[in-house]
Parts: sequence; C-alpha cells; structure tokens
Amino acid sequence: MESTKPSSIDFVTVKTTLPVYPLPPNHERSTFRSERLSMRPMTEDDFGFLQTLRTCPDGMKWSSQGGPDIEIEQTEKSLSLRLPPKDVERYDWVISLAETGEPIGLGGTCVWSSELGWPALGYIFLKEHWGKGYASEFMKVYLDKWWSLPRNEVELTVDKNTILQGDGEVKQECISAITLSENAPSQNVLRKAGFEFVSSWVEVDTKNESQELTLHGFVARKEKEVRFIASLSLDGIPAALQLSGPPAVSVWQVLFNRGFALMPKFAGTTAIAYLYAAYTAHQQGRNWKGLAASAALTVSIVPFTIIFMSSTNDLLFKASAGTFDASQEDVATLIGRWGVLNLVRSLLPLAGAALGFSTLFSEE
Repeated sequence: MESTKPSSIDFVTVKTTLPVYPLPPNHERSTFRSERLSMRPMTEDDFGFLQTLRTCPDGMKWSSQGGPDIEIEQTEKSLSLRLPPKDVERYDWVISLAETGEPIGLGGTCVWSSELGWPALGYIFLKEHWGKGYASEFMKVYLDKWWSLPRNEVELTVDKNTILQGDGEVKQECISAITLSENAPSQNVLRKAGFEFVSSWVEVDTKNESQELTLHGFVARKEKEVRFIASLSLDGIPAALQLSGPPAVSVWQVLFNRGFALMPKFAGTTAIAYLYAAYTAHQQGRNWKGLAASAALTVSIVPFTIIFMSSTNDLLFKASAGTFDASQEDVATLIGRWGVLNLVRSLLPLAGAALGFSTLFSEE
C-alpha cells in the first residue's frame, strides 16, 4: 500500500522529454471530443461562463487559489491567461457537452512546472455536472491529446520519486497532478486515468498562514520506445497534416529530430541486451537463435530508414529549408508517405520483442 505520510521533496536533474515550448497557440488548436464531451480553446466570449465557474465556492476550494474569485479582476486575469499572447504558456480547454455545446468545465495543463517539477494538469466542473463521470471521460481523451504534441529532449529538475529506476539515460516523461489530501474524489479520477501517487508534502495555507495544507502529488507516464516510434505516425503526422505549407514541414522536422535523438540509442541498447541474452543461452545450450534474430530485427530500423525513407527525408528537409519547389499538396503527400513508412518501421522492434519473448517463454 502506498504511503501518504508527508515528507520533504528531494529533487534530481534528469534528461527527459517535454512538448515543444511555447505550446501551440489557440488558433492552431483543433477541437477534439469524447463520447459525451467536446473540447475547444477559450475565447473572450467565455467570460460569463468562466465567472460562473470561478465564483462557485464548492468547486474553487479544491483549486490552487483555495477559494472563489471575489473581485471581477481575478476572473479577468484568469481569462487573459488563456487568450493570446498568454495562450502558448498553457494547454487547457473549455469542456462542453457535445450534443448542445453548453460549457460545463475547464481542464488541461495549466502549470508548466509544478511542485514536482513536471507540467501539471487540472480540471474544474460546474457543480451541477459532478458525479456523472465527465472528469474521467475528459482525462482519458486529454492525455492522448497531450502525449501527441511534438516533443524536445530537455534537462529538468524533478521530484526523484517520479523517476523509475533503471529507466535509461533519457527518463520517462511524466505529467503531474496535485490534490489536497482530503480530495478523495479527484484522487480516484486520477487513478482511473492511470496516475500513480508519488509524494506528499505540507505547505502553509496562503489564506490562513497559521494553518498548513497536506498535498498529494500524482504522475502519469508517457509510453516509450516502440510505442514512441508508432506515435510519430499515429499522433504527430495527423497533427502536421492539419496545417499547411511551412508550419506542416516544421512539425514534421520536430518529429524527425525527436525520433533521431532517441531511437538509435533505444535500438542499440535493446539489441545489445538481446545479444547478451543470446550469448548466455548459447553457453547454456539453450535456444539462442530467436534472441539473435530479435537483436537483428530491432536494429533493422537503421537500414530500413536508409533504404526506404532517405529519399523522402531529403525532399522534406529541402521543403523545410525552402529549397524544394513543390506545392502544399506535394508536401502533404510527402509527409503522409513518411508517416506510413515510419509506422511500418515501428513494427520491426515490435516484432523483435515478440520473437524475444516467444523464445524465452517457449523453453521449459
């Protein structure tokens, strides 16, 4: 059972990944939806809804502010943070009922660096819509949206409890959520969404400095390696194709650079592990050929890239540099072709993993 006893947070600096910052501005964000909900960027017309949301004591007591807006200037400031030019500093959304378009909540990544060091998400709903499962429904689709953003490798100082042991040089990226210790409903929502408790600590209550608040920190982790290769095609390429001209090529180049920085390291490290296992199996007189084949399949992403993807890469690099005379439709076709080839490439280490596990578990 997880220990929720408060303690001090110990920090460590690591290499990891984060979405490219500044984040996409509101005018580049596409609405998305779940079964019952629709999410869109905030506009100036949402002031009345935001004021209703932020003046509800029952909902706002769980917020970082700790209570409802008293002055209209507080609501005006909150709105301004979600409109240009501040919109690129956060990634939150108005949550509406899909059938009617009625706004019922607000949610997303509102803090770039939380107490745990990672970006933090949060949500708040009008009280009349509590208890209907909307928070869990939003969290599921929002996390998919967040993980699909183009990423860079960064150095980040984070709570050491959020780092998995043996996670390699580039640590698994997290997104955090902070709750008051007594906010059990939100903690249940977080666990349903795949978050895990990592730390608990005490802070002075800013509304009453004679009192202290106990906070609980949770994180969800981004899938890595094989899933990452496929996500470039399944998530990143559709995002690029929603744009046109130079912005689309720029998104593609971010995806390419991100994959180039991570995947050769992953392939090499994984192949070495397979080869060591194959050597050990050979020494012990066990089946080793399947493990050797797994190593070959994993590193085959390199020759696959050279043979099948180099020409497409070269043309897209020229488009990015402005030296390729092609229409927007031609560039979109190239990006789409790259996405298909990359998806095929992602199947190679997946096949290697399947063969490796099959070899290991087929032995009695």
